[in-house]
Amino acid sequence: MSHLKSWDEPIAAQYKVEAIPATFILDASGKIVAKDLRGAELKAKIIELLAK
Repeated sequence: MSHLKSWDEPIAAQYKVEAIPATFILDASGKIVAKDLRGAELKAKIIELLAK
């Protein structure tokens, strides 16, 4: 998500994004349940969470 404010983006500050790309998986309450996963790890985590 971006509002094109670069590193001044409020959401980037909120989630402490320090590099691009950055991935976050949030639960329904907005809590981070996983971050910076890529490839097979990302796919496995999404499958795991969707199975719940």
